[in-house]
Amino acid sequence: MSNITKEVLLDIVGNFSYYLIHEAQTKTRNDVTTIEIDDISYRRAFGRFGDVFVIDIFYHSEYGKHKSKVAIKFAQDKSQLITEIKNTALLEQKFSTRSIIQVPRYIFVNLLDSSYVAYEGITGETYEDIEKAIDKSFWAGYVLAIIHGTNPRPVICDIYEEIFRRLAFSIFSKDEEKQKEETIMVNSKKFFEMMHASQGGCDAFGDFHQSNLMLRVTPQGDIVKIALIDPTFWMSGSFDRFEDMGTFFGRQAFLEYRATGAITETLGDVREFLNGYSVHLREMKMPKLRELYPKGFTLDLFLAIWAMMDLVDKTTEQNIPITHPDIQLLKEFAYYCLTEQPIDKNFNR
Repeated sequence: MSNITKEVLLDIVGNFSYYLIHEAQTKTRNDVTTIEIDDISYRRAFGRFGDVFVIDIFYHSEYGKHKSKVAIKFAQDKSQLITEIKNTALLEQKFSTRSIIQVPRYIFVNLLDSSYVAYEGITGETYEDIEKAIDKSFWAGYVLAIIHGTNPRPVICDIYEEIFRRLAFSIFSKDEEKQKEETIMVNSKKFFEMMHASQGGCDAFGDFHQSNLMLRVTPQGDIVKIALIDPTFWMSGSFDRFEDMGTFFGRQAFLEYRATGAITETLGDVREFLNGYSVHLREMKMPKLRELYPKGFTLDLFLAIWAMMDLVDKTTEQNIPITHPDIQLLKEFAYYCLTEQPIDKNFNR
């Protein structure tokens, strides 16, 4: 939505008077009846299916000046917004008994020509950006376990086998890399055996990036609120639990690998993440992860799939040359995950 201007945004937030009155009432504990918007400031982010504007609204009432935050997400396809609204409602239900976790509430929906949905603003920092947050990996794992649900079932393996085969062929198909392709195809068999033997099938968030987890902390670093944003890709099904984990740790592991040639710190965070995940399994009297995956965890495979999918996205959608150093390093990282198998060495043995 390149034609969005401050005037357009001001016109849109003019529809939120009932929300702003409620915000002012809550903050002042007074019976605010009218408000008037004075100004806004905003920043723009580019999402996969549309732009997102995070807006600070400055306004006043009969009780003084106020400030509230909202987020407006635009989409060219209104069906995407309908799906997101439905997913938001489903996730709100999943987290309804966990006061520390929230899904931002939508406050206004427009499904006409310029389709958009407005959410209450969330204060805090993303998981990947926040510097001081105690046990953040633990809590991230706890949140994901709730999303994944409590009904163990077999994983639908064929979709992953086909995705992996296509990615490996497209990325390692050159003559000089045929040996690498053969190596990773052979090595992947172990992970698909783990998958076939598991009862780890679950619902999936589908886009569980660290940037989609917002944290608010005390000055001492204690987490007081966790917000899960952008539930567009949540899906009910029988997906591998480690797919979302591969998405979550993919970028972090890659950046560490680029800097050090290993993922030592990431492994520590994965361990804390799995601890948090396991706490929720115990709370719900579910089988342990090792019981769901008796032949081992498949995370190495999904880190490699994350790297290969990121490579394809950068070379096809962003037109980055295949010879670019970062593209070559993504390929190297995928090969590292499938040959060195750092998760398998540290968690499956």
